[in-house]
Amino acid sequence: MYSFFVILKRDFINLALNPVILLTNTVFPLVLVLVLGYLSNGAYSGEDMNGYDYYGVTIMVYTAVNVSMTAANSFMERTLKSSNLRILYSPIPRAFVYLSKITATVLFCGLSMLITLAVLNWGMDVHLGGADIGYVAVLLLLLMLMSAALGVWLCCLFKSEEASNKLLSMINNVLALLGGLFFQLDGLGETVAKASYFSPVKWVSEAIFRIIYDHDPALFATAAAVMLGATALLLLGCKLTFKTEDYV
Repeated sequence: MYSFFVILKRDFINLALNPVILLTNTVFPLVLVLVLGYLSNGAYSGEDMNGYDYYGVTIMVYTAVNVSMTAANSFMERTLKSSNLRILYSPIPRAFVYLSKITATVLFCGLSMLITLAVLNWGMDVHLGGADIGYVAVLLLLLMLMSAALGVWLCCLFKSEEASNKLLSMINNVLALLGGLFFQLDGLGETVAKASYFSPVKWVSEAIFRIIYDHDPALFATAAAVMLGATALLLLGCKLTFKTEDYV
């Protein structure tokens, strides 16, 4: 396992030294919450929720969904391919290559997310669950894990970061749309509302809003199970589709 942790450390440092990825996972979500919260604050004038509260949740969920593109970048970016090739031809399990990328992405983005949550919750007074914020953080981390596995699996499937990111951009937006992150789908009819539950994002966002505003963690286990089940399937997909000769 020592070799795995060596690779993991290098992958984590590569992510931390990338200014675009760093800003995307820290400053950008905060700016979006500030801007969208300010612009929509009149639409959420109730005592329980204001615009900052609503977008504090939805932007964090959307950021977690887009972790897939960070994972794809870590796995197949041109500047990283040469060092990854050396790992592929070293005497270690080939699964270490994609597992380290997924793990490093979740660790880096998860740490960024926890810092952002702390700033929103205690620095900007955004309502993120109070004593129940731990449930929110765990669900976001599990969504990041599933999203990172999705990004790496598509890279294994298409053997191209560019093709994967184009498809991921579309997939992420569809999942976010079905999850109700851009607007609520309940007014579009019962069929659309039921279809939204095919999106893992819907389970996570619904569970988080129930935890924060109803103090009801009943959906937490179901949402977590959906994330873990989807992650397991995606990891199996990585194992079946990752081939060293296609990566070269």
